[in-house]
Amino acid sequence: MIEEEKMTKTFATVLNGVITGIHHGDPAAELWGTPFFAHERVEVPFAALDGITPLEPTAFYGTDWRRRPDAELMGAGLLPVPRGHVVEAGSLRAMTEVERVATGLDEKPGWKIERGELVQMTPAERLEAGQITRAQYDADVASRAETELSRRLAELQTPEALARAEVDSGYAASRKTALSALLRTKEQAGWPEEVEWPE
Repeated sequence: MIEEEKMTKTFATVLNGVITGIHHGDPAAELWGTPFFAHERVEVPFAALDGITPLEPTAFYGTDWRRRPDAELMGAGLLPVPRGHVVEAGSLRAMTEVERVATGLDEKPGWKIERGELVQMTPAERLEAGQITRAQYDADVASRAETELSRRLAELQTPEALARAEVDSGYAASRKTALSALLRTKEQAGWPEEVEWPE
């Protein structure tokens, strides 16, 4: 009985670093005629059996034959990291939006990464990056300039501004000068791309 207990062990057969099977019996027994013939034999603790999976590399397991966590295996390059995830401090986590854009996983036209954050590109940057055509760039610049001109003109056309101009000749004169200066911005050589707005 004692002799039988000594010979009955739990062992794994391994070929080229891959677990080919889990066995109970004498590790020294002849395995002639089985698929495990000439495979290396490694004794494993009985308590670890439930966690051992044949056809996995032995590198997936620690010295105690407990399977290493997937995140640890990914960090060691033994398992692929799922798309859109990173291993950080031994844990698997989903990528941030910035990381997804930085790695090319996601595209976000019109945005760039600056100091670790996504920020909108200027029309000039988008043109240089080939994201918009010259015609689109020119139209965007013209639209922005016209919008700003309209905003500034509107400030001088409020009901209060019109009423003050009726009763205050000094204000009316300065308002007229301001309106004239704004209207002349379209005559600047750089309009609409480079505009010097009057104070």
